[in-house]
Amino acid sequence: MPHLNTAPTLRPLVNLPHNLIVVLLLFYLFDAGLVKGETVIELSVTSSFVHMLVAADYFDNIIMLHSCESDKQEAQKWLNKEPEAIDHSHLTTFVCGLKGEYTTCEEHEEKTRTANKQVVQWDITKENPLDDVVLPQADCVLSFAYLDLVSKDHEMYLKLLKQISSLVKIGGHLIMLGALNETYYMLGQHEFSTRAYDEQFVRKALAKKGFIIERFGKEKKRHNSGLCDYEYLTYSVSQRKERPKFLNLQR
Repeated sequence: MPHLNTAPTLRPLVNLPHNLIVVLLLFYLFDAGLVKGETVIELSVTSSFVHMLVAADYFDNIIMLHSCESDKQEAQKWLNKEPEAIDHSHLTTFVCGLKGEYTTCEEHEEKTRTANKQVVQWDITKENPLDDVVLPQADCVLSFAYLDLVSKDHEMYLKLLKQISSLVKIGGHLIMLGALNETYYMLGQHEFSTRAYDEQFVRKALAKKGFIIERFGKEKKRHNSGLCDYEYLTYSVSQRKERPKFLNLQR
């Protein structure tokens, strides 16, 4: 696929499943050379490997952070090719189709496994979510809906953003996907509340943590499914300009 020269828009993506939105957004940013480097860290709230399936073509070192122990275990099963691991081949097929070159699913999954260097617990109940694990700062950190789902209030959002920011090296990028003005989401029959925030809040929060927003996109929700009530789906690509305070990281 040729490199793209225009900023990505969420308009044609907003009705797609979350996983596919992330795939297409990352593919654009990485393939166009807008975000690059050697090491990427992903902070996830699921055991899905779709983000890493894209990143494996552009980063040599992948580090996965999981808040949930069960998600961490599922990730490790897939990396170890254990029989009971979740089958992600449908996602691999989609990612390979975007590349416009012949690569088998098996080859690409093996490439992704090779690039994955660590799967680490990220425990927000601790002052240092990494505990005693020491990680290198990354060229790119990915956070998709994480802050939306785990932040009980704006203060917690800002605290977690500060911790996430310290994972990014100077000149590196933080890529976030979120939902503006969302107050709840559904999982099965269970409703969970979220702390609503607007675009101005996100922009100010990133600026305070030393980031310059290079790209910011949003698209208004078109349909009311009853599964969530966000107003806009949004993404941001921000570059770290200010030296962060280290969070148990290698200098």
